Amino acid sequence: MVKPNFFIVGAPKSATTALYEYLDKHPDVFFPKKSIYYFCYDLTFRTPPLPESVYLNYFRDTRSQKAIGDAAVYNLLSKDVAWKIKEFNPSAKIIIMLRNPLQMVYAQYHQNVANGDETIEDFEEALDAESNRRKGDLVPPYHNCPREALYYNTVANYYEQVLRYKSVFDLNKIHIILYDDFKADTRTEYQKVLKFLELEEILPDSFKVVNPSNGVRSKTYLQFLMNPGKIIKAVGRFLFPHHTKSREWLIDRLWALNSKNTPRQPLTKQLKQRLLDTYKNDIKQLEKLLNRDLSHWLKIENG
Repeated sequence: MVKPNFFIVGAPKSATTALYEYLDKHPDVFFPKKSIYYFCYDLTFRTPPLPESVYLNYFRDTRSQKAIGDAAVYNLLSKDVAWKIKEFNPSAKIIIMLRNPLQMVYAQYHQNVANGDETIEDFEEALDAESNRRKGDLVPPYHNCPREALYYNTVANYYEQVLRYKSVFDLNKIHIILYDDFKADTRTEYQKVLKFLELEEILPDSFKVVNPSNGVRSKTYLQFLMNPGKIIKAVGRFLFPHHTKSREWLIDRLWALNSKNTPRQPLTKQLKQRLLDTYKNDIKQLEKLLNRDLSHWLKIENG
């Protein structure tokens, strides 16, 4: 039985996909796929949690690689995952990636829209919807992300999220990357990750941009992907069973066909100030927890 021994736990829209893809090219790293949510029992997904046997089955194809990885960005948001991972594999290593909350929340909103997880087409209205969504109202019926990912006023409360991992794991088992550093000098930050995972310094051919801002080509096609109907679902399950590589390949291809690079409109100064007021105290607490200067996160012009 092979278990993952390192976890990229989040946060969303903080270059986790880029790190995943760079590491996936390393000969001594194994990832089965991205976003297997086994540990997040406290988050409200539309589908039930995976049984442990199904989760472990994803890792059966390892070829004696040294680093066996699990990359699932909502593991940081969950209140339970840190201790569950520790219980599951006490020697596990944790990688946390953090982005300016103002940028992360706005990027997360647009990613949710592109994924069909968000049906409110105005960001400020989506911010205002959180109290209703906590009651179960205004939640898209076919969302694939956890409901908590739609709580844009709290989803980037990093202080308590990081503190949970620091309270459970030894500090030498946690590696924290700031998005700003990763973007400014990807090579150096990637080399630090390899050192943390005790891997040979083998670099990818290039550090290309991964997972840029995406939009959809067709809303009708998006609705079909979110809810294709009972007959198509039944045929799909027969031809492409759940938790198989063929099914993962098909789903990736179907979504890619409807995806296009769509630059986001910049936030208004009013919305930047609103988000800053929401996250200011958390940023200041995180600054002390990480012993890092985050004053640039507290400036509107950088939001």
